[in-house]
Amino acid sequence: MIKVTDIAYGRFQAPDLDLMEKFLIDFGMVRSARTDTALYMRGTDSAHHIHVTELGERKFLGIAFYAASEEDLHKIAQAEGASPVENIGEPGGGKRVRLTDPAGFQVDVVYGIETLDTLPVANQITLNRGSDHRRKGDLVRLEKGPAPVKRCGHVVLNVDEPRVCEDWYRAHFGLIPSDELYEGDEDNVLFSFNRIDRGKEYVDHHVLLTVPRTPKGLGHLAFEVEDINAVYLGHEWLKSKGYKHSWGIGRHIYGSQIFDYWYDPFDFRVEHWTDGDLLNADTPANRVSVENALQVQWGTGPESRLE
Repeated sequence: MIKVTDIAYGRFQAPDLDLMEKFLIDFGMVRSARTDTALYMRGTDSAHHIHVTELGERKFLGIAFYAASEEDLHKIAQAEGASPVENIGEPGGGKRVRLTDPAGFQVDVVYGIETLDTLPVANQITLNRGSDHRRKGDLVRLEKGPAPVKRCGHVVLNVDEPRVCEDWYRAHFGLIPSDELYEGDEDNVLFSFNRIDRGKEYVDHHVLLTVPRTPKGLGHLAFEVEDINAVYLGHEWLKSKGYKHSWGIGRHIYGSQIFDYWYDPFDFRVEHWTDGDLLNADTPANRVSVENALQVQWGTGPESRLE
């Protein structure tokens, strides 16, 4: 086992790279690199890319995690079914080990990919609260446009056996549970929200969720934006461009994110989110009812959710 440090990117196949790039720009990403057969998109943070599309039939291929060191690549290369450590022959370079999870998705563990200068984030403002007024003398004048995506945050996978999958991810990458969802008896856990283990450092409530749903495939890939203004501005921008909306805007219960879900032109679901819970390794897992898994604290409820 190693302890990965974060999710790196999702990898897709699609028959039209131009169409995918147009959507991802409207979604708030920026082209990092493009070849004749692949598209690499970045956010405003320093990661070289957070979304990869290869030219081909429509397909979700898998995800990648960052290793803490090259030494960890050599450790995980000893896992059953893992590839040797290999150079990544793609823009950004680096090294990787390739594995396949129990559901058949490709999982890359990467290290040493080039980083880039961060990009400016539009519409950054200080928020005034009723009990804490920090913005004084400055006016809010937001510019309409895409919500600048910062980074890739988490993935949800539809699988046949979620407990088998999450056990595999925990055993290989050191993920730990945040909320364990049960049905009926509290010991009857169906699936869990799993987070990175970086010890005392606080991390997102979850980086991986595997849920029992058919057909097998991507549930969604989630990307963080700056704040609630970005979520709403992004929503209005994507709506004005005629893209297919899935669910939102609302605030989840488990993870607490303010969310907004959209479909890209190839019916892969992607999420804008902000203001999620942050936990560290000292935070114990909760046992919570699966009945509340799709409920919201406010906003658009699951009855309007477009599958």
